[in-house]
Amino acid sequence: MSRRAFSVMEMVVASAVFVVSVLVLFGIFPISARSVRQAEQRLMAAHIADNRLELCRSMAFANINNQAPQITTVLFRHQDELVTQEYTMEQAVTTTASPNLKNIEIIVRWKSDNRDQELRLETQVASLVP
Repeated sequence: MSRRAFSVMEMVVASAVFVVSVLVLFGIFPISARSVRQAEQRLMAAHIADNRLELCRSMAFANINNQAPQITTVLFRHQDELVTQEYTMEQAVTTTASPNLKNIEIIVRWKSDNRDQELRLETQVASLVP
């Protein structure tokens, strides 16, 4: 004898499994959105630091020095809304044992979700003049 209809108990169990699955999926969306926003902020910080390093590489060796922190406000689009983010960029230059070599460290700081974030990029620049 074959059954062609579902029992009430089977429908209740199937509905419960479906509802739990949907709730789990909706719970993931805010976490995913926050992760995307943090990744965008980190990418922008890396872009700011990389641009500063490229500027240092193009400067005359004698002009590469420490710089006081500079504040940069960036406006970008996040999920169809414009968001502003403030970044503080600092340049630290140290000399090495060799007078023709300088270490350059770019430090970018910002706040994300009420926590301090920081990104550091470092390179060395050499003078080709003896």
